[in-house]
Amino acid sequence: MTFSKTRIALLALGAIVTVALGTTYRGALHKEAARVTPAAPGSTQAAPPAGESASNPAAEKPEPTPVTLRDGSTRDLSAPSGKLLVVHFWATWCAPCAEELPGLVAWWREAKADPRIELVAVSVDEQWKTVDGFLAARKATDLPLALDPKRSAASAFGTEKFPETWFVSPKGEILSRQIGPLDWSAPESRAELKALVDRALGAAPGA
Repeated sequence: MTFSKTRIALLALGAIVTVALGTTYRGALHKEAARVTPAAPGSTQAAPPAGESASNPAAEKPEPTPVTLRDGSTRDLSAPSGKLLVVHFWATWCAPCAEELPGLVAWWREAKADPRIELVAVSVDEQWKTVDGFLAARKATDLPLALDPKRSAASAFGTEKFPETWFVSPKGEILSRQIGPLDWSAPESRAELKALVDRALGAAPGA
């Protein structure tokens, strides 16, 4: 009888220890799983490095962004244009901008044949004279220009460094953002640009 009581006591103690160990082990697994769980969708991500595109910019539409045109009038780049609007922010003192310029000009000389595509090269230089001399020396005076000397338009889009290019739908919605210079002549870049045009204008009459 004494043996039976001792055996029962040992069995009960073993059961208690087993339950305690099981609880501790499950708790440890839960903590480890929580530690390695990926961040939920929509969490903050690092911005892509210069030279890469971001297809999901933070804002669907830019804030009102007036720039100065050659005749002294202003244009709001946030207003729907009815075209695929390419907004390129640059400066004459920006070395990567100068390196990118020939490819941009070559692309535009081809793209402007399509009346549904518009380019506005927005310089953040202070004066037209500076911009005109810079482009004349590079035989690029046919580039469609606007001036943003206070960088108010650039800031409204979210551009702080140059060059940077934004692609805006005919309805005024941001489609894509190119951070840093783009090789406009590279086959992969041309393919991406064509995909953007198809995305924005593919359903338009005559596309």
